[in-house]
Amino acid sequence: MGTTRGRRFVLAAALAGLAVLAAGASNSDLRAADHGDAPGVRVDGRKDINDIYAFQSPANSANSVFIMTVSPLAGVLNPIDFATKTKHDFLFDLDGDAIADGAFSFTFGKPGEGGAQAVSMKAIGFGRIKAKGTTNTDVAIPGGGTFRAGIFDDPFFFDLVGFRAGLAFDPATSVDFFRGFNTLAIVLEVPTAMFGGPTDIGVWCVTKAPKQVDRSGRPAINTVLIPGPAKDAFNRGQPVNDRVDFGDLARATLMALGNDAPTSAALADALLPDILTVDVSSPAGFLNGRRLDDDVIDAELNLVSGGALTTDYVDANDVPFLAGFPYLAPPH
Repeated sequence: MGTTRGRRFVLAAALAGLAVLAAGASNSDLRAADHGDAPGVRVDGRKDINDIYAFQSPANSANSVFIMTVSPLAGVLNPIDFATKTKHDFLFDLDGDAIADGAFSFTFGKPGEGGAQAVSMKAIGFGRIKAKGTTNTDVAIPGGGTFRAGIFDDPFFFDLVGFRAGLAFDPATSVDFFRGFNTLAIVLEVPTAMFGGPTDIGVWCVTKAPKQVDRSGRPAINTVLIPGPAKDAFNRGQPVNDRVDFGDLARATLMALGNDAPTSAALADALLPDILTVDVSSPAGFLNGRRLDDDVIDAELNLVSGGALTTDYVDANDVPFLAGFPYLAPPH
């Protein structure tokens, strides 16, 4: 493991969950960030949470933005309509106990003429807030804020080819695998004051139909740290139980990556529970929440390799993000 070749081999195996392992892709081949992370979410990719984002609005520092993407490779591997009879929930922990203190819940009707779907939003724990609209349109939220649910460019960016070549990333050849691909997304922007004072917020997302199908907080936690037989159980779990239910598995994985026992324990305690934490009073990005343009792959390569690898040379999305709402780039 002391040689560069050996280190690259170990890292490639360790980060396998971060890539799309597909030539002639199928639903079972999708493994990027949290795309297709477990067997249960591949039954209906519309209930599969790809990524979540949380950041201070660059257009209005008094607002906070939260984004959930689902249905990876929408229009290629998965549908371009949101699942019906399914809740898409943003859950918020405001006091650091890993238990939700409030939620914004979204549900969708069947596609109508032109593919448009009715969408309903209900806030829980933030007062009696409800709003209704249709997909691919901006919907005003009573009391302030806006949401939009629809199809967008997939904001995740990553060099798959270099990864599959044993992490042989090359500035001359590295290309974003996700260029040209779309995803479904729910973009929620609300006044930060709605949270009642705290600016240090924990957020995670779940899909329920009616039982919980998927959940996601920080990028790639289930994908990388949790072994295959436990992945569906992890997606059905609750963050408050993560350290008890999955801490030993995470520590074992981290030790298998070459970390010693104390380092593995410290990392597992830092990464679990699987909640994306953000100080929305700060415009900083990952590890403070996650902005759309944050290069999480570079950050995670650097972390797992102990600084031996710091970039895949894909440093930005294939198309520019918008400066204002809904922030995501239009679909291809």
